[in-house]
Amino acid sequence: MLGIKDHAPVRYVMQGYNVAETLKLKEIDRMFRGVSSEQSSTKLTYREGENGFYYIYRFGSVIFFNIDPERQRAIIEKIKMIIGHAPEMITSEEFYIDIKPGEKSSVGFDGAVFDILSSDRIEIISLVLAQSMALEFFETHVDEMLKWTGKIAGSLKDKGRLIQSSRKIKKYIGQCITAKQQLVASLYLLDKPDETWEVQVLDKLYYEAVDMFEIKDRYKTLDYKLRMIQENLELIANLLQYRHANYLEWAIIILIAIEIFFSIYEHFLKH
Repeated sequence: MLGIKDHAPVRYVMQGYNVAETLKLKEIDRMFRGVSSEQSSTKLTYREGENGFYYIYRFGSVIFFNIDPERQRAIIEKIKMIIGHAPEMITSEEFYIDIKPGEKSSVGFDGAVFDILSSDRIEIISLVLAQSMALEFFETHVDEMLKWTGKIAGSLKDKGRLIQSSRKIKKYIGQCITAKQQLVASLYLLDKPDETWEVQVLDKLYYEAVDMFEIKDRYKTLDYKLRMIQENLELIANLLQYRHANYLEWAIIILIAIEIFFSIYEHFLKH
């Protein structure tokens, strides 16, 4: 792996974006004319200039290291073209890498300190920042779903019945099921990079970054919230079935009433 060394203290900026639930890496690399310096099933790596990198992850995150903001915008716009529609939301986060020769490496709230800068260290921080932003994407959606669940619960509490239409409720149920499936499918977000198994320094750096961004705790919280929503969904589904059954009962009663009315009407016509 290429090493980049700086002999004087210097600060680099790492900028992260989450632009989609998932990205098609092969299509992106074709659009970028196959100039990625490294490819895997979950990530594309591109190098620009001497100390510039950007990483595009399958789970929707794009991380820039030492890339000019205007160039960042141009790359994001290209990726939007491949997505084919405007993203529902784009989250962003800034992280600093300070190179301080002779100092011990550490990861803090808004940045990391390294004694030397190397591409493998950049990749570790990039991965964890990308994971954090993907989780933030899920967190926003799940919180919105919880609010909607709260509205349904509020209508049951205040009105004693569901005031939302069956169509809206079914659409919401579909969104919740999809979110759960996407979260389960994104279990690889928690995968440990292969290089950390071989290099102790990288292993330590990875776990420090994971702890700082609270990756595992946030994932557990998301899973708990989705399970809670799922329990509420079961209750809502039961209520929908009950409401549908009532509709059928009333429909049958109305049909019987109509039939009786016409029978009586015909009887009077004959007499």
